[in-house]
Amino acid sequence: MLNYRFFTRVTVAAIISVGVAFANINIPVVNQSFETISAGLPSPCGLGCSYSSGSIPGWTITGGGGQFQPGFQMGNTTYFGGAASDGTITSAYSTGGVISQTVGSTVQVGAIYTLLVDIGNRYDTSPAGTADLLINGTKYTAIGTVAAEGGWSIYTASYTGLFADAGQAITIELNSSGSQGNYDNVQLSATPEPGFYGLLTLGISGLAFAVNRRRKA
Repeated sequence: MLNYRFFTRVTVAAIISVGVAFANINIPVVNQSFETISAGLPSPCGLGCSYSSGSIPGWTITGGGGQFQPGFQMGNTTYFGGAASDGTITSAYSTGGVISQTVGSTVQVGAIYTLLVDIGNRYDTSPAGTADLLINGTKYTAIGTVAAEGGWSIYTASYTGLFADAGQAITIELNSSGSQGNYDNVQLSATPEPGFYGLLTLGISGLAFAVNRRRKA
C-alpha cells in the first residue's frame, strides 16, 4: 500500500505541475504587430503618416488592405491619438476585404483557443473592423467594446476544440465591411480543457491501484 500511495502522490504532483506549466500555450502568429514591412510605406498621409496597400508580410489580403503608420508618435492626431496595446507605431487596415493567416497549429480536442486583437476607431471614420477564428468552415467572432474615437480596444474570440474539428486548420481573419477596419497586436493562445488533467489523474491513479492489487495477489 505504501508503494501505491507514493506512486499516486508522485503521479498527481507531476500531472499538476505539467498542467500549470502548459496552462497557457502561445501559438505563434507571424508579424503579429505588423511591424515587419517588406517594401516600405510609400504613400504619405500627413506628418509622420504613411501607408502601403496590397500586401502584408505573413498575411494574405483578399480585397483592399495594407499597413499604416498614422503618425501619432510625431503629434499627428488626424487618425489616432496613440498606439494600440503593444505600443508600436504600425498597424494593419482593410477596406472591405479580409486579412487572414493560417497558423502552424491545428485543432486539438478539448483545448480552449483564445484570440486577442486590438481594433481601432479612427477619428475621421466610423469603426468597421471585426475579427474571428475560422475553423472547419465556422467563424467564431471576436467580441469587444468599441474604442473611444482615436483609440483602440481589445476584442476576444474563444473556441473549444470539438471532435468534429480535430486536426483542422486554425485561421485568423481580420474583416471590414465597406469602410476601413484597423487592427494591431494579434495574439492566439491555447489552454487545455480544465477537466483534462482531472480525468488523466483519475485514469493513472486507477491504473496504479490495479497494478498494486495485482502485485499483492
